[in-house]
Amino acid sequence: MLSRRPTRRRNTVLVLLLALLILNGAAAPAFAQSESVGSKPTTIQIDLPAEEAELFELFQQIKDTILLLYPKSVDIDELYQGAMKGLLEALDDPYSEFMDQAEFEAVYQDLEGEFSGIGVTIQLISGNITVVSVFNGSPAQRAGMMAGDVIIRVDGTDLQGKGLQDASALLRGEPGTHVDVTVLRPRTGETLVLHMVRARISAYPVEMEHLGDGMFYMRISQFTSITGKNFSVLMEHIRRQGAKGLLLDLRDNPGGLLDSAVEVAGELVPRGPIVELRRKQLRQVISSDKHREPIPTVILINGGSASAAEIVAGAVKDRGKAILVGETTFGKASVQAMFPVEGGGGFKLTVAEYFTPSGTRISGVGIKPNVAVEQEYVTLPGAVVYSRDMTRGTVGLDVLALQNALEFLGYNPGTPDGIFGSQTETAVKAFLGDYGRQYTGSVGQSEVSAINGAVSDKAVNLPDNVLEEGKEILRTWLEMH
Repeated sequence: MLSRRPTRRRNTVLVLLLALLILNGAAAPAFAQSESVGSKPTTIQIDLPAEEAELFELFQQIKDTILLLYPKSVDIDELYQGAMKGLLEALDDPYSEFMDQAEFEAVYQDLEGEFSGIGVTIQLISGNITVVSVFNGSPAQRAGMMAGDVIIRVDGTDLQGKGLQDASALLRGEPGTHVDVTVLRPRTGETLVLHMVRARISAYPVEMEHLGDGMFYMRISQFTSITGKNFSVLMEHIRRQGAKGLLLDLRDNPGGLLDSAVEVAGELVPRGPIVELRRKQLRQVISSDKHREPIPTVILINGGSASAAEIVAGAVKDRGKAILVGETTFGKASVQAMFPVEGGGGFKLTVAEYFTPSGTRISGVGIKPNVAVEQEYVTLPGAVVYSRDMTRGTVGLDVLALQNALEFLGYNPGTPDGIFGSQTETAVKAFLGDYGRQYTGSVGQSEVSAINGAVSDKAVNLPDNVLEEGKEILRTWLEMH
């Protein structure tokens, strides 16, 4: 061991000397270079502030060293793209980032609020791709798809074990293209093949429901370029219908466009300030000039209400024109601008922080509700994975999953112990009977699919305690006036 140390040290010194030679000599870039007659330009003149020239030269030296010594092939465009990502990452701001062309276009499409597909919202519930909502007028609605349906195949591709991104990619496509979607309908036990033609879909519509007694419910899931206009049209509609009160749901709304949030807030407060923006060297108060007489409004918020949603919540709370119900908001109070770059892609950069009209900070703090109501969550059982038929006397984790699912659905399988006994069999018979099916002495793949589907269906339609509390507060408010 002792005899080898000098050799290793000499090798290290040689590598360091080589690196120094490269950094100080042959590989160092020229900022400008004379050209021989008839040759094509190989360099360009770059004007840099004196304090940046040294850093720029160091960057070029590192880049050239990579190109000279790195043993694998190197794409120079990817190197520069990585450097641009590094510039924004150095800000230590989670909301500023460089994006390639596909990522940049996806963000723009999201903010525009449109995509091409069948028009459903899906969630992964107990391992199933489950339809949570169907958009009005969409291909899915015309084909008869319903909330609670479990999507099991798309154009012959089995979705078992697939995630939401995989399912979304299969459901989306060019407008006018055909797609066949196979669904399991838990409430009837039917398996249906629905034929659809994809269309342009408004991705984040403002949902509305008449609750009776002059009360209306609206839900905004994201602030896109069309949200503000749609909300204003709906508000005008319910005013003409004699609306007495509004329940506005902003839970799990991640934000969106500033202009859209200002337009929505302008429908809920009288003419005046909505939000204060603080830029690097400028303070700007954005106001609404709408002459509106606000109707009693209750707004539902939670930890998923962020950014533009907090602008609306902060404006109405500051000006005493609504009651906030639920949980403290996320606390993301910054404004980003989008900058495209030549050659494709672009970057998103934080350019301002916003405060409520009274100057209250939101960033990192959030907005507290006037009435705190914590969402009651239900623990869903895991999916029953079919690996064999289960009959009385079968023992295993699949039986335990079956028992947990039956218990969640309201059928008593006895103490969940992984043993398929008489009580579990009775619970299976009761479940199948309620769904119009016959028990044949075993639980096979068809029965497992029906039980998993019923769990998904129930999960979609669980009671919402925050919503019910919001309704009661609005009802009481109206009775007092």
